[in-house]
Amino acid sequence: MRSSAILCTALLWACFGTALGQEGTKQEILAIYSFSPHTLPEAERDQKSKAMDAFWEKAKVQRKVYLPLLQEQLKATNVPAFFLFDGSRLLLDLSDTAENRRIALQALARCDLRDVDRAVYLRQVHRLATLGADTTAAAFHILDDPKFKAIIPEHALTLGQDFCLILMLFPTDSARWLQRATKRLEVETDPEAQKSLLYLLWYAQTGESDAAVAAFAKAADKPAASREFARQLAARNDTLLASVSPHDKALKVKETESSIRKSRVKTLSRISDEALSEFDEETLKLILIRSKSAQPK
Repeated sequence: MRSSAILCTALLWACFGTALGQEGTKQEILAIYSFSPHTLPEAERDQKSKAMDAFWEKAKVQRKVYLPLLQEQLKATNVPAFFLFDGSRLLLDLSDTAENRRIALQALARCDLRDVDRAVYLRQVHRLATLGADTTAAAFHILDDPKFKAIIPEHALTLGQDFCLILMLFPTDSARWLQRATKRLEVETDPEAQKSLLYLLWYAQTGESDAAVAAFAKAADKPAASREFARQLAARNDTLLASVSPHDKALKVKETESSIRKSRVKTLSRISDEALSEFDEETLKLILIRSKSAQPK
């Protein structure tokens, strides 16, 4: 009996110690990340950066301790906004699994974009899209920032909100984002976000996306400039077809519609000016095929 009591006491102390350790780790996260980088002068940001670097190294050494804590805290609603960004990156550095990608993307969708490097955000969400994750919420998050812009120096490329959105979504299954994009466009009030969604839907090149762009162009309650942009996009297929020579139109596109759609997904698994040019060329082929399939036989 006495040995059983000692064992129970030891187990209680072990559980109590684990709980204390977890609580201490939570407080450590709060202490390190309770700041907004965009509000601090450079000297203070450098100091905070050193503290975060030390935290990353500690987490890598004590992976079994920190991994479940990161998973838990990234789901919480009362954690610092910058932790949602940096902590999600740390989580995937420790364990890049499908479940952790889902947790990271949910956290990224709630971070403060004023505190993040836009190019890093784009690359991270884009990478997860190429791995098959549902990036819709994290991608739509940039619609909250009309000035969202990512600079890709190795390609001398500056991407606005519109093409960042496209790159974050096209490498994944369009069934995840197409209908949600249509619904978001119906309620979106920011002109820049409206244009980005219209561009995304035009590039989708489906009957559903065509109808959404056309409906927006006729919506009297939408801003005049955004409606005019939608009208231009609604007419863009015909404009592009008119620019193709009769000889080129007569040539049979060897690829099928399905293969071109798959090719466009593969093309946008890269972030580069060459990839965007290829994407436009493939989109034109898709428009040619769609125009021929729409003709009466």
